[in-house]
Amino acid sequence: MRPLHEPTLAAVARQPGNRRTLVKGALAASSTVLGLEAVLAEPGNGRPGRGRAKDVEVLNYALTLEHLEYAFYRDGLDEFSERDFAAAGFAAADYGRLVELREHEEAHVKALTDVIRRRGGTPVRAACYDFGDAYDAVAKFLATAQLLENTGVAAYDGAIATLRAPDLRLVAATIATVEARHAAYLNLVNGDNPFPAAFDEPMSAALILAAVGGFVAPCGD
Repeated sequence: MRPLHEPTLAAVARQPGNRRTLVKGALAASSTVLGLEAVLAEPGNGRPGRGRAKDVEVLNYALTLEHLEYAFYRDGLDEFSERDFAAAGFAAADYGRLVELREHEEAHVKALTDVIRRRGGTPVRAACYDFGDAYDAVAKFLATAQLLENTGVAAYDGAIATLRAPDLRLVAATIATVEARHAAYLNLVNGDNPFPAAFDEPMSAALILAAVGGFVAPCGD
């Protein structure tokens, strides 16, 4: 079986269609008990050392998504300033909040990379990305950020239960709750309910692939 992060990168590069539509459709289709089926179905999970290896794959799956989110904010914030936010009708302070989000995502990348290495694994590297028209206007940037953060929460909710080591579940949970705060903030900035339901719905790996479709692009020479 291929590592989880490999089909993630391969599948999203092939996904056609409008990126926002893909994310919205995947969020709408998420079901209440979906997790990483590929991990749960892997034979020999009970063998000594198998749990450690699968934990590393789940962490690399999360790292793949964190790389994407960090790259989105890193590159996007180079395109805009506080003045741009104010001119678009958003509070100038929102720019500072997005800078904080970028720093959080960078910290998540570093933390997951360190944990994977300590577990004897090889952290997946960042890919090349194409965020389409997300950087054309502040409103588009914030809308795409909202979709990415809500998708990230659902991804962590689906992945945490598949981690075997309790300390790794704790690491993932502390990241997931911060991602949820990001999502709530961006929901509010974009005029949506910051807490639309009493429970969040986990999202399967397959739905995550659809949700981030098109954001990973072939790297140039």
